Amino acid sequence: MEPTPANMKAAHRLMSQVQAAIAAGVYEPSTFFPKEGQQTPATFKEFGDQWLETLTAAKSTRRSYKTALNATWYPAFGDKPLGQIKHSDIAKAIAAKAKGGATGKTINNHLVALRGVFDMAKADGLLDASPAAEIGSLPHQTPEPDPLDHDEMALVLARMAQRFDAQVVNYFEFAFNTGMRPSELIALAWGNIDMRRHRALIDAARVDWEDKGTKTGKVREIDLNDAAMAVLTRQKPHTFLAGGEVFHNPKTGRPWADEQVQRRRYWTPTLKALGIRQRDAYQVRHTYASLLLTGGINPAYIAKQLGHAKVTTTLNVYARWIESADKGAEAAKANAILSNNRPRAGNNS
Repeated sequence: MEPTPANMKAAHRLMSQVQAAIAAGVYEPSTFFPKEGQQTPATFKEFGDQWLETLTAAKSTRRSYKTALNATWYPAFGDKPLGQIKHSDIAKAIAAKAKGGATGKTINNHLVALRGVFDMAKADGLLDASPAAEIGSLPHQTPEPDPLDHDEMALVLARMAQRFDAQVVNYFEFAFNTGMRPSELIALAWGNIDMRRHRALIDAARVDWEDKGTKTGKVREIDLNDAAMAVLTRQKPHTFLAGGEVFHNPKTGRPWADEQVQRRRYWTPTLKALGIRQRDAYQVRHTYASLLLTGGINPAYIAKQLGHAKVTTTLNVYARWIESADKGAEAAKANAILSNNRPRAGNNS
């Protein structure tokens, strides 16, 4: 290394780390002095920054990984040599995060980044094993869907029609009638609408102005019911000639960048004004699914409309509405069958 001020500082830091490791009885030469030709970052943070540079994931994913490193792992052991980080160090960092109020879901998301860093270090031959290998994910309760009922949906749309631009009403009414994910809805283009067949091709999602594939990585076609088709007819004068996305922000005249403005400016105030229990705008998707399931629609069809990779996902997420769809018919059948097995009263002699 050239004897520059920065390199001198790095050398002094390395010397301090070596002396500390010797004093603690954990000194391993290969940790600090790699084999000839092998360039090893001195600290976890340095290698973590390198790992971030290798990512080809969507911008939003890269940002979440960077947040995980900066918020959890760099403060815990960012200055520690990569090879000196132990399972117990990670466990302590997790415990501190949990005591600080972080949810199990947040910690699990942050663990994804941590495992990525150590897996790359192992693949590079810098570690024999990942200290995160035996760190399991924390249990956490997945929130249940909290959809609106049919009357609440009608009230929301009526209130929006009174207060907001027609394009806002069109956006939410289309969402209620298709169950599309918000990220898919804002990326939907007129070129993907088949007006003759009443179908829409869902092949993209948008997060922070960046378009990517769908959540499952699969393209799907969905049916558009009469209400959804009516929305498109009303929306045409606003955006069709532009030839791009179906739905635009009426305040800017441009396509939506994400779904945050819709939620903050239109959805939340509408629920508050109507006295409807607050919930996030993603419940529009759950409203679509729950209303169809309660109406007796085949779960396999709904899974295809929603873009679930497996119908079991639909069955697991919406089990409560599937059970209520038969209005007691299946319970009555079971009762009739089992009633025939009851012992008959009579002479036991």
